Amino acid sequence: MHHVTKVHFGPNLSEVRTKVDSKRPILRYLVDRREGFQNTHPKELLQSDFSCFHSPFSLPDIGEAVSLLLTYAKSNRKILLYGDRDSDGVSSTCLLAFFLKAHPEFQSANLEVMVSSESDPYGLCKEAVSKIKKAKPDLLVTLDFGSSQADEIDELTSLGIQVIVLDHHEVPVRIPKNCALINPRRTDSEYPEKKICTAALSFKLVTAILFHESSEWNQLYAKTILAEDGSKVVHYFQNGIKLSNETASTLDLSNSAVNPYPEDFSTNIPLDDERKLFFYQCQKIPQFFEQLEEETDLAGIGTITDMMPLVGENRHFVKLALESLTKLYISDKKRKGLKELLKELKLNPNGITTKDLGWSIGPVVNAAGRMGKTEEAVSLLLSESESDAKVRAKLLLSINEERKERTKRNMDRVERYFARKPERTGKEVVYCYEPDMEPGVSGIVATRMVDTYKKPAIFIAPDNGDARGSVRSYGPENVLQLLESLSHHFLHFGGHPEAGGFSISIDQLPKFESELYDKAKLWLDEDSASNKVHLIETDFTVLPEEMGDKLLKEWKDLEPFGQGNPDIKLGIKNAKAIHLTPLSGGKHVRFHIVGSGSLKFMIWNKGEEFQNFMSKHGSFDLVGSLEENFYQGRKTLQFIVEWFGISESDGS
Repeated sequence: MHHVTKVHFGPNLSEVRTKVDSKRPILRYLVDRREGFQNTHPKELLQSDFSCFHSPFSLPDIGEAVSLLLTYAKSNRKILLYGDRDSDGVSSTCLLAFFLKAHPEFQSANLEVMVSSESDPYGLCKEAVSKIKKAKPDLLVTLDFGSSQADEIDELTSLGIQVIVLDHHEVPVRIPKNCALINPRRTDSEYPEKKICTAALSFKLVTAILFHESSEWNQLYAKTILAEDGSKVVHYFQNGIKLSNETASTLDLSNSAVNPYPEDFSTNIPLDDERKLFFYQCQKIPQFFEQLEEETDLAGIGTITDMMPLVGENRHFVKLALESLTKLYISDKKRKGLKELLKELKLNPNGITTKDLGWSIGPVVNAAGRMGKTEEAVSLLLSESESDAKVRAKLLLSINEERKERTKRNMDRVERYFARKPERTGKEVVYCYEPDMEPGVSGIVATRMVDTYKKPAIFIAPDNGDARGSVRSYGPENVLQLLESLSHHFLHFGGHPEAGGFSISIDQLPKFESELYDKAKLWLDEDSASNKVHLIETDFTVLPEEMGDKLLKEWKDLEPFGQGNPDIKLGIKNAKAIHLTPLSGGKHVRFHIVGSGSLKFMIWNKGEEFQNFMSKHGSFDLVGSLEENFYQGRKTLQFIVEWFGISESDGS
């Protein structure tokens, strides 16, 4: 891992405990340094419940979507849910499908579920439009795509198909007509959170349906406050939203039609007026939170696997999902398929973790789409019998094993590719295409390329006569901007700022590659130090003897860790390794260091490099994270090494 040029070691633990004035100085120090927590009340940081969620009715078009779903269900017209192939698409589709099948208002609904597969281009491609036309729905709900496909939606609506889009991808200037587009990224969206995934939007739609069917729907509430000049000002609220003066003036504001704001109502977490009132209204609805609790699981899985920032509402989604999944493991709830998947993965029944979502459950669900078998993941998650769920869970795990083998074969080919063409690793963007690459795992391989070469990466594989590629960012750069500059080469493209995908004709690849490097030079700031120096910053510098369960508990309340809220990074100086054990033929390595007791240190995929390094150096510096590992019924603590070497001070 010699590519690291500089490491900034954080303060010693003893220094923080001495200088930070707090009952919990380590936690206080970490919270103050994390931008996503700066406006979060301490109580909201430490706990999560349904009061933390915003009203869904500030999402654009969600009221129209609820009305459409109820109208089409009650008239027994056909509703088609069409989801994307990835984990967020599958999670959002199954969350909504499960709810609609169970809710009394949709018992007679003519409901069909479809998902795209790896052989389909992204989104509402011609193949998807063809499938939709063949299914002949009266109401189409697309999940995790559709925001950028106004032409295709216009084509479907011209045939008499009503369309609802649940999506969180970038929204272009032209929004489809005659379509309910629920997307927090819309410029006219007043929803406080912009970066929530489609599974979370499915949860919001479910929340809105339950609220719409209650006696609290459209109830008016009024709150009187004193203005700075001493005059009284009345604020009106409806469905958890503070109304503008213009909107309020159009409503019946007679005393009999307006409820007083519940000033005396208290919550565990201090809330703004809107969230407090919406929570107050929801808790008046019988079984409201009981019905929502089980829906948090798939919302949390989608949030983690789609790499949403784990701050604000996303953090609450994941925490509640972990609680719901842990209960599911030991209960007899309706999610038979998900429960059997937890068992087959041999996860800890005493507590599902964020790592389980991101490294076990999510990849298995994702694997089905990557291998062209998305419907198998959907069939598992919608299983209604234990016996069926057992069979489908085992099948999904076997599909994931196929995906791992395909990834391994492609990575071997990538390594040989760059061994033959080392000059390609010196470009601004690392690019790889060869005719014998296998499809379906391009995103995983592109991510591995980023990890290896510390640059944005593009990996392309042949797929059904054309080629499909994935691009991954290395730092804060927006890969969609790069794809847009090259879009004239693509059949389709899309994605997020951090991760994008595209399909392209094979005969276009030489032209694409030759233009790619010039466009990448314009895209990246060549003079930026961040493109020349890889800097690792640690939260703390620790002594070997300081690490253990007690230290881990000091920041436990910051979990879940992930995108936007990274795990606590520790630096160790002048470490000496002992009891080194190569694993998987030397690919990985496990060892201890002097002074750390029984704590195990793990290095993944760089075992040979570490052993070569050790043959030349007696001591070294380490950067990594403490984590709990559950294996064969036992929970142990281990240190996962991110970097090792002889560090050069960054001068900080």
